[in-house]
Amino acid sequence: MIAYFVHDRKKKRDLIVLPDRACSVEVTPQYMESFIAVDPVFASWSGDSCSDFAPEDFGTVVATRDDGGDVCVMDHELWRERMAFYLGMP
Repeated sequence: MIAYFVHDRKKKRDLIVLPDRACSVEVTPQYMESFIAVDPVFASWSGDSCSDFAPEDFGTVVATRDDGGDVCVMDHELWRERMAFYLGMP
């Protein structure tokens, strides 16, 4: 299952979009830690329904993550900024 970390500059918020679960969750420090954790279990996450939307519909896709893989960063500068915002580190 792939999770998408999406930043919406206009609304000044971040979401993790889970298309396979047809939902999105607003990022908090806890969700950020889970997103970058060694073994995230995205199948257990629930959130707001987003079944008719693609991750890009919510903003800029900053990074993706597969359950069993590494974080794949698309925008390194923005990723560092969001990491610092949620976790206090780059």
